[in-house]
Amino acid sequence: MIPQVDFHPLTRADGSTTYSDQLFSILAGVNGPVEVQRRDELPEEAAVEVNIRPLAGIGGPRERWLEDVVHSVLKNIVLVHLYPRSLVQVTLQITKEPNSTINKGKGDVAILPALVNAAFLGLLDAGLPLRTTSAATLIAINNNNELVIDPTSKQANSCSSIHALAYDLSGALLLNESIGNFDIDHWKIVTERAREICLGAFESGTDEVMRGTDIVADSWLRQALQEKVRDATAHRGAS
Repeated sequence: MIPQVDFHPLTRADGSTTYSDQLFSILAGVNGPVEVQRRDELPEEAAVEVNIRPLAGIGGPRERWLEDVVHSVLKNIVLVHLYPRSLVQVTLQITKEPNSTINKGKGDVAILPALVNAAFLGLLDAGLPLRTTSAATLIAINNNNELVIDPTSKQANSCSSIHALAYDLSGALLLNESIGNFDIDHWKIVTERAREICLGAFESGTDEVMRGTDIVADSWLRQALQEKVRDATAHRGAS
């Protein structure tokens, strides 16, 4: 499934987006830079605050862990040094989960690419200066040691391991979370394929078929960014 992106669904946020992939839908809202309480301010850069709201109920240890992981990625994307003593708030609301629940642990890793992609697109919609562009993907290894790109919930539950990875435009690794049974050789294969997929999301032109699979690495991110530019241009022309 090609990810679906909708920019600025929230009118009262500086930036927002909805991001939907095969497993999850995330609504991201971004505000900032805003004033921060003195006890939380950083003298030389903006603080980045990530809040994750579950589909139902209130957040717990799972959401706190997810917030920490997403925060570590966003700190490498936002040019925080431009806004010292201020705050960038990122709120991620989970709006859809798989009908078939993914096993605990695997589900925590499986949702990370959607959270990271939604957060990045929300930052972009807010017009915040960013250090780089990023894209995240999910890869599983099945019991036959075959890679499964963007697995379904059934595939995720039956796989031997699952891996969430994100890369920036230069190919630097921003996110690396895995769970399950795998060795270093399998991990290297996963990271190489994930890098191809993430860099492929930035590329224009025809779709590229990944080597050895029937999975297409489409330029969904570039298409989303081009749509954002067209909307902004149309808005300026109408004003």
